[in-house]
Amino acid sequence: MSGPKVVRIVTREESEAICRGMLARIDAALEQWTLTGRLHDTIDDAAIAASRRRRDSLSTLVSQGRFADVQGQAPAEEAFLRADMATRLAQATAAKAVARTHARRRVEAAATLLRTLREAGIEIGAETVQGLERGDDGALAEGFRALSIGRASPATSSGLANKLRIGEMPTSFADWLASQPAPEVDLEIAKIEARLDELATLDVAANVDGLRARLEEVRVAQPSRRSLILDGLEVETGRLLTDARKTAELLSALHLRVAELEEATLPHDAFAVTAATSILDLERMLEAADRALAEQIGKAAAASRRAAVMKGLAGLGYEVREGMTTTLARSGKLVVADSARPGYGVELSGSVDFRQMQMRPVALETSGQASDPSRDRDAETIWCGQVNELAKTLADGGGGLEIVRSLPIGVTPLKRITVAAWKEGERVELENSMVRKLR
Repeated sequence: MSGPKVVRIVTREESEAICRGMLARIDAALEQWTLTGRLHDTIDDAAIAASRRRRDSLSTLVSQGRFADVQGQAPAEEAFLRADMATRLAQATAAKAVARTHARRRVEAAATLLRTLREAGIEIGAETVQGLERGDDGALAEGFRALSIGRASPATSSGLANKLRIGEMPTSFADWLASQPAPEVDLEIAKIEARLDELATLDVAANVDGLRARLEEVRVAQPSRRSLILDGLEVETGRLLTDARKTAELLSALHLRVAELEEATLPHDAFAVTAATSILDLERMLEAADRALAEQIGKAAAASRRAAVMKGLAGLGYEVREGMTTTLARSGKLVVADSARPGYGVELSGSVDFRQMQMRPVALETSGQASDPSRDRDAETIWCGQVNELAKTLADGGGGLEIVRSLPIGVTPLKRITVAAWKEGERVELENSMVRKLR
């Protein structure tokens, strides 16, 4: 298969730039993960150290030129950090719900204890009474101790002692507290509380103290008033949570894009965010950042592909001269003569990004002297070996050449190019290039 070939070129520079962009994203994601985890007390030093070790391992792979490994592992690490923090925050939110249940249980237990103490005629200090009314742990322990000892009349104390003796009362405060019935869970209130807890973990959310105050009002409101407040909270918290989740997602994505822009030494001041930045603004910023990155990456990759091919052809003995790479970039086509085989060369052509490039051997004919078609087959055979050498050169440099499409020898007649027309084209392109430089 040595006729015209369509090849896909990948250079070391292109792969390294992609991997360094991925590493910049990992650094930004790790920064977010650490800040959020510390803010909400959901990570420890060991977890942070483990994440940094994984990041450093990726950096080592980049320095070793193991770009394929990095491109496989970096997105997985980024996804892990995102999912891990979501899990940790969800666990923190669930823990808050459990803590609230325990707190309400203590309040109700304190009320029961205070009532029992009063019914038994056991006197306790005013400070302990106030503490029980608040559900304080210390007041609960003190109240139970008083109940156990029986600070009352001998008759009352004897009765309490008898209860303790026959096992009608728990023998420890912890057992007594555990024996108290769990408070009933109001599912409507619990749903709103869960939303408010999640909003509290999203740094972009508005202050929810006012919403919590309205929710507390629900607990003591009359049924008609209760329903009205709950309906309003259902709508408002649902809207706030949807917007907060979207904003947090966009901010995180933009933070990672800006890290890539910095790595590519591209300006990023236009992507600064303020409190007034809306979801629509964030979406537009993200799109603009994506365009800037794609344009820069595309230009740099195309330039490295053209340069790598020209360097490879020069190593094979082709007459590569200064300015040819620029000519190829501007016109999308270039003919390079083979110094070892007078009358033959190779024609390169491709799209703007040169992700794929057509390479075909050509015959160069001088005026009044046609090339010998009988030599064409040998030229194609030699070109086949040269393509293999070019692929090896690129691979040794950390890149690669993949043949996308190829025709067998002799299937297509060798393209013939008049040397005079070719030289004239080069002269015109050189003049145009000089004019562009003067401008």
